[in-house]
Amino acid sequence: MSFNKPDAYAVDRREAALPQAPPQRLRRFSRVATLALALCIAGVGTTVALANPSLGEAVAAAQTGDARAQYMAGMMYLFGQGTRRDIPEGARWLQKSGEAGLPQAMVSLAGLYDVGVGVPFDPARAVQLRQQAARAGYAMARSQLDVDARLPGTRDYRRASVLTDLKLYAAAVPYARRSAAAGSLEGQELLGRAYHLGLGVGIDKVAAFKLYEQAATGGLVQAMRDVAFMYQFGEGVRPDRARALAYYDKAAAKGSTIARWEAANLRAGGNGTQRGGSGGSGDPYAAAQSQRCDGAGGRWQNGQCVVDGNGNTINP
Repeated sequence: MSFNKPDAYAVDRREAALPQAPPQRLRRFSRVATLALALCIAGVGTTVALANPSLGEAVAAAQTGDARAQYMAGMMYLFGQGTRRDIPEGARWLQKSGEAGLPQAMVSLAGLYDVGVGVPFDPARAVQLRQQAARAGYAMARSQLDVDARLPGTRDYRRASVLTDLKLYAAAVPYARRSAAAGSLEGQELLGRAYHLGLGVGIDKVAAFKLYEQAATGGLVQAMRDVAFMYQFGEGVRPDRARALAYYDKAAAKGSTIARWEAANLRAGGNGTQRGGSGGSGDPYAAAQSQRCDGAGGRWQNGQCVVDGNGNTINP
């Protein structure tokens, strides 16, 4: 994704760093803390990033001209970390960071130009920023330019992902549809997630299942896990423990550690289709939905996915 942030629906890309035994509960880093970690791994971390600063600390450092602090401040404003979300202000700090030469900021700003949020809609400017970041040696920028040239629907998928990250769900749906129609497996999975969770569209679990299945047939590991989940809990399809296990096993065979855990848990816990309990660690449905809610930028609370500070919810 354009914002270099973790996505619970693409977690397989990070599984090599996970422990090899299933934890009782998977916890997610805050977006900003994980971004700071990513910067440090890239060799450009600062004491500001390592300290997981408050917004005030990040802005104070940014005002000294520190490009990495400017990037951190921009991301905090974009995602409302320590403040009310302010996308134009976030874009302003990303602009400063990019002008100071930080390629991560260039790519994140490109994501905004691609959808016209916080900045004017300017796809050509987005390409220029990615090219500039690529010339600076940033591998993600080179990768985005490459896949945009080779794979139909990829750029629209990224646009939908950016808007989903920013919780602008209704705006994301047309891009997700266009990406899915162009044959992007990631676009199909993202559109399936929108139907599954009611993100910008009405909940339609049958449509979600079909999209997940389409992407899984194309070989997308995350979609295989999605299909397994749907079979396990009877979401949009009749519950089928054997097929759930088959899809978890397919994903595990392609390297998904989480799918291996899920298959082991299902084998150990019976048919896995019951939704009883209060949503604690003993309720596999609630545990799985909690992870999906995390991926939508919310928190699972009292059987609902709370997506903002005003208590607004989606109902997966």
